[in-house]
Amino acid sequence: MLPTKESLTVEFKSERQRPQTDDEIVDNVVAMANTEGGTLYLGVEDDGMVTGVCDRHRNVNGLAAFIFNKTVPQLSVRVTLLSESGKPVVGIEVDSSQQIVSTSQGKTLQRRLKADGTPEVVPMFPAQFISRLSQQRSYDYSAQPAPGSTLSDLDPSARDRLRESIRTANAGSSLLAFDDEDFDRALELVVDGPGGPQPSVAGLLVIGTERALKRSVPSASAVFQVMKGTSPKVNTDPFFMPLVDMLPRIGALMEPWNPDHEVMSGLVHVNLPDFDHQAFREAAVNAFCHRDYARMGSVRFLVDDDGLTISNPGGFIEGLSENNLLTAQPRSRNPQLASILKTAGYAERTGRGVDKIYAGSLASGGAFPDYSQSTASEVVLFLRRVVPDEAFVVMIANEEARRGAPLSVWSLIVLSLLREHRRLSVAQMREFSRVESRRLVGAVESLVESGLVEACGSGVARDYMLSARVYKRDDKLPAYARQKGLDGRRENLVTEFALNNGGAATTSDVMKLLDLSYISAYRLMKRLEGEGVFRHEGSGPSSRYALV
Repeated sequence: MLPTKESLTVEFKSERQRPQTDDEIVDNVVAMANTEGGTLYLGVEDDGMVTGVCDRHRNVNGLAAFIFNKTVPQLSVRVTLLSESGKPVVGIEVDSSQQIVSTSQGKTLQRRLKADGTPEVVPMFPAQFISRLSQQRSYDYSAQPAPGSTLSDLDPSARDRLRESIRTANAGSSLLAFDDEDFDRALELVVDGPGGPQPSVAGLLVIGTERALKRSVPSASAVFQVMKGTSPKVNTDPFFMPLVDMLPRIGALMEPWNPDHEVMSGLVHVNLPDFDHQAFREAAVNAFCHRDYARMGSVRFLVDDDGLTISNPGGFIEGLSENNLLTAQPRSRNPQLASILKTAGYAERTGRGVDKIYAGSLASGGAFPDYSQSTASEVVLFLRRVVPDEAFVVMIANEEARRGAPLSVWSLIVLSLLREHRRLSVAQMREFSRVESRRLVGAVESLVESGLVEACGSGVARDYMLSARVYKRDDKLPAYARQKGLDGRRENLVTEFALNNGGAATTSDVMKLLDLSYISAYRLMKRLEGEGVFRHEGSGPSSRYALV
């Protein structure tokens, strides 16, 4: 079955009036190869209506050979003759290339989405080559000599602060015994340039002077904003600092807008900020470490009434997406910069900083970190303000004290999901969290053994909920009794509400109806949409889900 509309990875070309020219086909194939790959369909109108491919392009072997000979480096594509509604369609499947691809006539093209969400083919300029190759981990821009830089561009006082950070992280590091020249070489703050030794891009980013950063790495800036309603309370101009100063500065700017909430219960006494300090630190380090420095734009921090948004230029690198952040192998767009930050203790040594972002957000009863607004050109992380759940916090603190170790991020995910959704199977947990089943099963078994979670049913019908012990501790045994007998009632309640509400429901309606958080209500409606019960309509304030 053919896709219903065009996207970054789907292109329709009509041959109703005339055959597509050779150049038009090759241009579109090259653009796909230089973006995310995809499929070009010949014989389909822009609106998805199938009108059929011309006779000339039904020779699939000849078409594949033609594309191979008209691309540099030569591309191997998969061409298939399909039949849709009794009409022939040719599908040309293109892989995302690990190299920059051009037509044999010298055109280098890429795809992008216009403001209305439809794709277009545009030139890829030489300045964009670095971004493309670093996204695919084929080129480490941070390890290259910084353009126009000299050794005097490295700030001696910033180097001293870097040494101190390394001493704090690892007092036994042999780097601390090196003189400045050997220290810079060992960390590759200095590399061999065309005219001799000069700072690397990573070297300037970590200990370079403000003047040198503005000249040689003009993208290395940050912006910090605070909004109360529609009124700006803080709105800095883009500012430049070496990262040994930038990270503490961002922390200081954030501090007044991240108040603590005291939780006391028995022996448990903790202060919970709106945004977990460790999660914020890791998110800030990730934004600077993994951003695309070949693309102009600042790392942006925005605090508003809903939460904290951290955005950085450059989308996820090849192989990473919001769906596999917790399970994919750690990778960096800027390996040399990441190595320096790990050595200095700024970045998580294992590369699993994202685990700390999740753990810090969930341990106090907060929502899952939200990367859903990320695009091919920008990573956007949203952390919702924590409304401390005292019972949940106390449960976590007591269990960690009993174990003598922090709970794993997988256990926190399971507990957080059961806190929000009350009762779930492992399959449902996987759907909500996008975490592998084996991770969830291991966490669930450990929590059942600890007495925090109990199983209901058996076999494929087996699901889980927080135990009676947890509900009793929170004086909510009636709620436990209700959950013990709860099966598909939520879906039925939402459907019944929609039937009595003109055939539709909003996320806000579901939040009020079922006493759910925003993210839980949103996920429930998305699941029902995926099951064909509801259809999403509109956007923004007019967004709603209509019964199918």
